[in-house]
Amino acid sequence: MKSDAQARIEHEVAELRGAYPRLTSCHSALRTWVEDDAPRHALWLDLRWPEHQSIVSGAACGSVEEALQAGFDRARAILGDARA
Repeated sequence: MKSDAQARIEHEVAELRGAYPRLTSCHSALRTWVEDDAPRHALWLDLRWPEHQSIVSGAACGSVEEALQAGFDRARAILGDARA
């Protein structure tokens, strides 16, 4: 059974692929660590499209949901810039 985070990542990746059809690959890693006795989370994305690759890291956040939002917001900004 998939976690909520895994399901959201798959959903967001599918949306990215729909919005940016030139995207050929998107691999993700949700990183979690403890800093100053508090959990931190960050989403890393490896985005590839013809003749391009971008490794995206969202900001480190206190919750998984915030980390997913930050990572995908950053990915959309990079892909939007690449489209221009």
